[in-house]
Formats: sequence, structure tokens, C-alpha cells
Amino acid sequence: MLTQLKESDFEKYAEFAYSLALDLTRSGYPTYTDGIKTKEEFMNRSRIAFARENEDILLYKRDGQVCGWIHYYYLPADQYLDTCSFCILEGMGEAIKEFIAFAQASFPGSSLYLGFPKENTEAMAALEAYPCIEESYNDVMYLDKYEPAPDCPDIIPITRENYTLFHKLHTQHTDMYWNADRLLADIDNWTIYLYQRNGVPAGAIYLKNDPILSEIFGIDFPGSYDAEAYRLLVTKVLNDAKRNNVRYMVFFNGDEEQADALGLGFHCVSEYVCYHIEL
Repeated sequence: MLTQLKESDFEKYAEFAYSLALDLTRSGYPTYTDGIKTKEEFMNRSRIAFARENEDILLYKRDGQVCGWIHYYYLPADQYLDTCSFCILEGMGEAIKEFIAFAQASFPGSSLYLGFPKENTEAMAALEAYPCIEESYNDVMYLDKYEPAPDCPDIIPITRENYTLFHKLHTQHTDMYWNADRLLADIDNWTIYLYQRNGVPAGAIYLKNDPILSEIFGIDFPGSYDAEAYRLLVTKVLNDAKRNNVRYMVFFNGDEEQADALGLGFHCVSEYVCYHIEL
């Protein structure tokens, strides 16, 4: 059973929810097991739910006992529904089914995205009937341990003036929220680099600007996976981050990239799986 969490009851359940967020088998994404996000951040992000429209925390009760909570947010303009935390002690599968039913009744016509670590086998079983749109490795670079390597001179920054070079590579991602048009509109908050091999674009990398935690959102290639382009582009942004005293770099890598990511020094937190549900 799902019920709305009252702000007056927040302190009663917040510690319990956070303890579940530290267990990959009892929580969803974003994960708090990565050595980056803190308890204070969990508490602050959760409290925001009471101050925002289209955002809420639902308690999950089983046999009269509170077994966890689901913190969700909705973007009306994009008809996009996602979760900030999905923390369930027991009955994860039933909680997922109830939340999907709640979402279908509350946000018809929208798209729901649910991400979980593969370690949460009960969530995997509950969602197996829905389209899986991503399977990746949640990798983190702790930059205090990173030793910079030489920058490649064939990597150039992408700006508004030369954006068409990147646009040609990125338009292949038609199902990605940060498509070519959204990235251009928000380009001041992003770092984008293009690698040119013999004057021909061979890959591009794009990440959010942040003074503490940077996240690589993706690398585009004109064809199949290019290990050399991957290593050169990732090395470039790691070097930048190190010079700017950024503490962490996050990247969700696929099977092809994972060996190269680990070779550069990334640490794998867990395997991430994301499901897309049309409501």
C-alpha cells in the first residue's frame, strides 16, 4: 500500500530510508553506495519534495508496517517521470507494481523511467516484462588517485560556433533526453570535446560542468566503438577535472567500453539497468 508521506513524519522515516539506500539489493538509482553522495545530501534532497510541485514521497506499507519509501518527481513539459530514491526493505516487487499502477492513474500519457542495480534481483524480476533501455556499469573515478596523462593535440572544444561538427555525431541519439537541440540550448553548462583523426571527426565526449562532481553523459562515434578515441577523450576530461580540483568523475559504460574504463582507473560501483514504461 502506498500513502503520501507527511512532512511532519519525515524525521520518523528518513533514517530508515537512508539505511536502505546504502544497500544495493534494497534500493534503486541514483545509488548512495558510490562513496560520493552523503547522508546529508540524501536528507536535503528528500526534504525538497515538500517544497516542490510535481514531486512527492510515498510510503510503502506492507501488513500495516512501513517497509520503505519512493521519492518521485515529474516534469510536465516533457511528460517525464523518474525517482530520486526507491528504498524498500521487503516487498520490492509488489512496491514496484503498486508504484506503476499509481503512476498510470496519476500521470497518464507520460513516460516512467526506473533504474536499479543488478544486485536488486527482486526489482529485476518485477520489471522483466517492460522494455530495458540501458544496461551499463556505474563507474567512478576518484580523482585524488588519478595521475594525468598527456593531452591529445587533435582534441578540440565544441562551442556554439563549431557545434555543427558535434551535431552530426550526436543526432544518432534520438531516444536520449539530452539530444542535440537540448545540449545546444544549455551548452554553457556543458563541456564538449571532439577528437579528429587525420582531420576527420572520430569521436566526441560531453559532460556536465560541476566544481566537485562531473558526469560524462556519453561518447559518440561515427561508427562502431573506437577504443583509441575513447581513451583519448576520457583522458582529456580527466586531465581537465584534475587541473580544476574536481573530486569525482562518473561515467556509465557499456560492455565494449568497460575494459578501457577500468584500464584508465575507474572503479565499478555496480551494474545499472534502466526500464522505460509508457503510462
